[in-house]
Amino acid sequence: MDAVTLINAKLDVMKLLRHYNFDHIKEDGQFIRSSCRIHRGNNPTAFVINQETGLWFCHTNCGGGDIYTLVQKMENIDFFSAVRWLSSFYDVDITNAAIIDRKENYLEDIKKFIQIVKRKKVTTFSEFTICEEIREVMKFRQFEKQTIDHFRLGYVDCVSLTKKTGEIYVLNHRLIFPIIFNGIQIGISFRRVKSTDVPKWSHQPAHLEMGNVLYNYDDASSSSEIIVCEGITDVWAFYEIGLSAVATFGTHITDIQYKLLMKTGADIVLAYDGDHAGHIITEKAIKQFKNKANLSVITFDEGTDPESIERKELLLKYENRKKIW
Repeated sequence: MDAVTLINAKLDVMKLLRHYNFDHIKEDGQFIRSSCRIHRGNNPTAFVINQETGLWFCHTNCGGGDIYTLVQKMENIDFFSAVRWLSSFYDVDITNAAIIDRKENYLEDIKKFIQIVKRKKVTTFSEFTICEEIREVMKFRQFEKQTIDHFRLGYVDCVSLTKKTGEIYVLNHRLIFPIIFNGIQIGISFRRVKSTDVPKWSHQPAHLEMGNVLYNYDDASSSSEIIVCEGITDVWAFYEIGLSAVATFGTHITDIQYKLLMKTGADIVLAYDGDHAGHIITEKAIKQFKNKANLSVITFDEGTDPESIERKELLLKYENRKKIW
C-alpha cells in the first residue's frame, strides 16, 4: 500500500489545524471553517476544510488543495517531504510504502470541492482598511461623545479609493463609519461633510455587497429583540436609549439580511423612515417576518426618522410600538 493511502486512513483534520494554530475554528457539518493561517488573515470563515477528505479551500487568495498541499505551504517543503512530515505527525509507519504523487483524480477532486464550497458559501469577507490618517471626531450632530467613540467614527481629509473597474478616485473631507461584521472591519461607509460634495455616501470596498451585511449586527445579534432601521445614525439613536438596532443601509431587507436576522431568534421591530419609501420597505418586511418571528412596528411622521427626533420621543414611540399578529 502506498504512503498517501496509509496516512489518509489516520487523517485527523482538527489535530492538524490546532497544530498550526488556526483561529476561530468552527464545525459546520463535515466542514470546518476558520481564519486562514496560510496568509495569516483574521476572517473567521475564509478557510474551509472537509473533515473526512482533508480537501480545503481559502476564499481569499491561497487557492485549495489537500492536507499535503496544506503542509507544503505551512512548512515550505515539497510533496514528498510533506508525506514524510505527516507520517511522523500521525505516527504512521511508511517504511515499506511507496510515496506516489497524486495525479488527475486528485486535481479533479479539488476542482469539485472548490465548486461545492463556493456554492455553499456565497458571501465571503476580508478585512478592509485605508492607508490615510484617520482623525478623531469630537462632536457629530447631537450624539454623545461616548456614542461617537463606541461606533469608532473618524474623519479623513482626503482618501484614495478604487472603483469596481479598478479606476482610482479621490474623496475629500469624509466622515468614516467602520462596518464590522464577523469580528472584522469588512468595509467603511464614507459620508460627505460638505453638502456640495458628491456622492453623499460611498461604501467601500467597491465589491462589497451591502445587502449581504447588516450594520451593527455583531453587537445586536445576541439581543432578544432587534430593531431594524434604514441608516447608520438611526442605529446610533437607538443605542443612546439602550436598544439594540441594525441598519439595512437604506434599502429593503434582502434575503441574506432576513436569514441573518432569523438566525438570531430575536423579536423583530421595524423602524423605517416616515416617508413613502420607508412605508414600502415596512410593508414588504411585514410580509417577510409575519408568522415567522415576533414582530412589531414603530411608525414615524412624514419627514422624520429615528435620529431626527428627540431621544425621549424615540423611546416613547418604541414603548408604543404596534405588534403585528
